[in-house]
Amino acid sequence: MDKDLLYMVPQALIGALFLLSVFPKISEPLRLKFQISAHVVLSLLFSFVAPHFLKPTVGAGYFLWKTQKLGKPERSVIFSRLISAFICLIFRLFAYLHIGGKSAKGLELSNQYLYCVAFTDGLWFFSEVIRMYRTTKTNQDEIEAMVKRTTLWVEGKGTFYIENAFYLDAGLTLAYAIIHISFPQHVLSLILKPDNKLDSHHYLWCRLFGALNLMPAITSMSARFYSPEMQTSYIASRLLSQCTIFLLNIYGHWILTVYSANHITAFMLSGFFTSFLFSAFHRIHKIYFAPEVEEEVYEEHLEPESDKKTD
Repeated sequence: MDKDLLYMVPQALIGALFLLSVFPKISEPLRLKFQISAHVVLSLLFSFVAPHFLKPTVGAGYFLWKTQKLGKPERSVIFSRLISAFICLIFRLFAYLHIGGKSAKGLELSNQYLYCVAFTDGLWFFSEVIRMYRTTKTNQDEIEAMVKRTTLWVEGKGTFYIENAFYLDAGLTLAYAIIHISFPQHVLSLILKPDNKLDSHHYLWCRLFGALNLMPAITSMSARFYSPEMQTSYIASRLLSQCTIFLLNIYGHWILTVYSANHITAFMLSGFFTSFLFSAFHRIHKIYFAPEVEEEVYEEHLEPESDKKTD
């Protein structure tokens, strides 16, 4: 078999999983498992085949896995993935046109590049479009969501801290995405050592990294309306993604030694952002679930005494 065709097997696997995740004759729980599997395989390839993939989508698979039993998926989450997939697809196609043109002479792309793009970003975008079309909510679903949200405030569990935390996350990741999409050459030139020669490939990956950051930027804007369980799972997925990025900064700076001294600032900002997400996750979990735990422990403590009195 042609060696180039073997390289396409991972992309074909990911594309097949995305297609199965929207196949109509498959049950909904199984379709969701195929969707989770697609993101898990993608994140594994992102981790071990860095020149061909990116790493931040590791949080997407985790979020899907944690929320698979919480009812219908939120349309804002699907929309965020749809937009990110579309922009990744456009960037890859533009890169193909640019690198294949005379302006990028000397750079080469595999003959199977377009097929790989179609299998990964193309089918990812296609599956999210179908999922967006199929996911509908009734008036009763909306009323139940509003009742649950009102109940939280009546019980004293509502807090503006959670709302502000999500808005801060949305603002920071949106700024992060815009900077990497708009100024990839400036970003890479600033944080990488001068002896690293940059070309269109580097700028493509930098833009794709920014495009993937649009997922949390869009989702966090409406996360304040999610259920407590979904909010907790979402902030956990954000923490997982940011920890991955933080570890990559450590790996690139001290092990690969590709970053310049200017990278220290970006590294510290990444660390502070990770600390913020960890603090937000801890506080959200405490607000929503800590009182329930204490109540259960209190009830268990009282049960033996009441039994004794009955005897």
